[in-house]
Amino acid sequence: MAYRITNRCVGCGVCKQICPVAAITGQRKKRHRIDEKICIDCGACGRVCPHASVKNPEDMVCERIRIRSKWPKPEFNPDLCIACTICVEACPTNCIDLKSDRGTRETRRRPFLKNHRDCIACSFCAAECPVEAIAMSGEKG
Repeated sequence: MAYRITNRCVGCGVCKQICPVAAITGQRKKRHRIDEKICIDCGACGRVCPHASVKNPEDMVCERIRIRSKWPKPEFNPDLCIACTICVEACPTNCIDLKSDRGTRETRRRPFLKNHRDCIACSFCAAECPVEAIAMSGEKG
């Protein structure tokens, strides 16, 4: 079951703007809908909804995190990272990139968050990391 929009929706369109896969449709001032065949369950729509009208797959109302800079962001542990690039591939907004590790005999490319603003706090990168080298900062416990 994907995220869904409830009757509380007023059609502001904020969720539609942030959806990285265009799974949300609707007209202004009318209830929007999430196409569950397209939805990737990132939760960004619930984090931005000002009317608490988005429910997660567990049927719980999503909590809005008003200030986007407070959304959890990936932190990469270079001691654990094997530079496999799975996190780069898993990111639906392409905000993770690779940079070269200079100053060592063996140059390795490491992941980093190249665009903090585009990160939607989906944590797909952390979930897909095979060596658990990514932690989401600011994640609620």
